[in-house]
Amino acid sequence: MKLYLKYYRLLPSTEGGCVTGAQHSVRALDVPLESYIVLVLYRYLELNPTDVVVHFVQCKATTNVLRIVLPTSSVEASAFFTDAAPLPDDPALFCQLPSIAIERINTIVSGLCGVCRRLTKQHVAATKSSAGLLGFKGNTLVAPADASLWTKFCELDMVRCVEEVLKLGVNDSQLPAEIGQLESHLVQPLKSHNIYKLINLVNNVRISSEEEHRKLASAEQQFDFHANHKFAEGYEKTLADLMLYICFELVERRLTNALLRAKVPNLSGWMERVAKHDEGRLHRMCNEVLPTAQNCSLLTALSGCDALVLEIPQEFSLYKSDTKKLNLKGDQVLTTNQAEVLDILRKVDRIPTDIGSAVNDWEANRFEWDTVPVEARPEGGKLPPARILRKRHQLESLVNEVMRLATDGAIIVDFCSGTGHLGILLAHLLPRCTVYLLENKEESQQRAMERVERLALHNVVFFQCNLDYFTARFDIGVSLHACGVATDIVLEKCFAHRAHFVSCPCCYGKLYNIEHVTYPRSRLFRESELALKEYFCVAHCADQTHDLASDRTNVAKAHQGFYCMDVIDRDRALRAEELGYKVLRKRLKDESCTPKNRLLVGIYGEGDMR
Repeated sequence: MKLYLKYYRLLPSTEGGCVTGAQHSVRALDVPLESYIVLVLYRYLELNPTDVVVHFVQCKATTNVLRIVLPTSSVEASAFFTDAAPLPDDPALFCQLPSIAIERINTIVSGLCGVCRRLTKQHVAATKSSAGLLGFKGNTLVAPADASLWTKFCELDMVRCVEEVLKLGVNDSQLPAEIGQLESHLVQPLKSHNIYKLINLVNNVRISSEEEHRKLASAEQQFDFHANHKFAEGYEKTLADLMLYICFELVERRLTNALLRAKVPNLSGWMERVAKHDEGRLHRMCNEVLPTAQNCSLLTALSGCDALVLEIPQEFSLYKSDTKKLNLKGDQVLTTNQAEVLDILRKVDRIPTDIGSAVNDWEANRFEWDTVPVEARPEGGKLPPARILRKRHQLESLVNEVMRLATDGAIIVDFCSGTGHLGILLAHLLPRCTVYLLENKEESQQRAMERVERLALHNVVFFQCNLDYFTARFDIGVSLHACGVATDIVLEKCFAHRAHFVSCPCCYGKLYNIEHVTYPRSRLFRESELALKEYFCVAHCADQTHDLASDRTNVAKAHQGFYCMDVIDRDRALRAEELGYKVLRKRLKDESCTPKNRLLVGIYGEGDMR
């Protein structure tokens, strides 16, 4: 296993810096916060350097640089520096760092939480007694940041929080919101998937319901849900505690322990529990990797920080993991009535462009299902029998388009690949192409890996990461039912590399503006009289498509929904055309195989557009 981390500069120990007075020979490195977090965890977990080799990749420095130190013997034994040797040709560098390359299963893991989970799993495999670090059923931080408040908090929010604390100056008046949020979370009553098993274990009782708990005779037998919220996720220490402690230990150095005790006593108490849990070893590791010295200006304690204001929300809980509670759309959430919709669609009619999609013109498949191994068919993905034929029809339309576009040696990326239905079939049919399966859900990708292993395919590389973390060059991007804004992120990835695309969008109603994808997509739609809220209304109506064969379907509204899908996809196609693409707007061959049956095929430059 190879661990790739960013660094900015390697300094000889004679330069001093934070290593002044060190008793052993050490090397100093300037690194970003994410690299520091991973390195502390790496050292804390006592991973074998021969099992996990550290590769430091040199990058341009940002504003916040931490000067860490590593024993020279450790660096020489396990580390590889890209300024001392050519950059290795490793797919782990095709995504944002930190990343991990697991060569034996041809898998790349990117993203702070994903990398920390993988390192912890390596540790747990060797030390079974540490399995609790991965939480109940190994689910700690397993969900991606766009679906879990926990992962988002540990991977994105806390990094931003620490960076803000390190930048605090004498004229600043506000502390980052995340400090108050964790304080509020820690006073919430404990929640746990196996709560009654925990209550029975801790309080030596035998109950299986809330009613039985209320009937317990003595107060000693009753479980204190507040007092037993000892660690970040609940009663036991997990990887989330380790990552958050490493971050807050830096916050404490900057703001002082006295200030944290005064402003956030519950957070301060949690830090003490984490530190004492392993007799201070994690705390010592933080100080070994990043010792404080007078010339480490970022870690100098702030003077007069008592005046800094901190808002602590009355109700904030990281236990909430439902994506709907993330409120990604904010004030863009809307409800509509039919009169409003018709008025908006009249505005759409005045946009000077053609809106619609063509019947799929394939006469026959470019492959025969009978020649495809079972593991490369939908049956291999363990779909229910009722869905197998529908999935086949969905795959046929996309695979035919990709097979027409693909040339020997092409790199094809199956974005949001799930359990690999599309990507695995393409890898089998196009053995001279390389297929990347990109998916941020660990469980789904594991199932795809098992299928690829049984098929003995050697042209598949797995990327476990968010879409935004993937940076590799490729020739064709494909996506089958990438949800909402994910379709547009995929298209933007294709635009950046001038790659062809074959995309079947989904969940139009989940569109919302993010930093690098805003709506409407095209110049023509932006200059129209459609307001942003009206555009999202059209997208909302595009999800009101249902099976026309069902007696319960409102046929008129379903046809309106199909038209609204064409409106949004026309906007997407116009965006691609502005960038030099030729775009086909089709429907899947068997239009009844899914209500989301639109297909966008984009070819960059000149190409066959039959």
